[in-house]
Amino acid sequence: MNQKNSDATSAAPIVVNLGKKTKKAIKKLKKGEGKMVEEIQLAMSEVRARLPEADKGKLLVPVVMFCERKPDAKSKLPFSPFSMMR
Repeated sequence: MNQKNSDATSAAPIVVNLGKKTKKAIKKLKKGEGKMVEEIQLAMSEVRARLPEADKGKLLVPVVMFCERKPDAKSKLPFSPFSMMR
């Protein structure tokens, strides 16, 4: 069971940190649009370049997960306490 081989089922996952993203950017990614799609494609091409020749033809499937989301630009309060100081 501890035997290591070059099979895709035993390969270590490739993790790419894209940082905090807005809700709009995440929606664009789900539609296959936006800057994050390009970032993921770039990361996938870098991974393919590092693969040994025997594994070049294998299908690579990116899995994208978000742990954090950038807070919305709108405040949750109906007004800002600093707006009265103007």
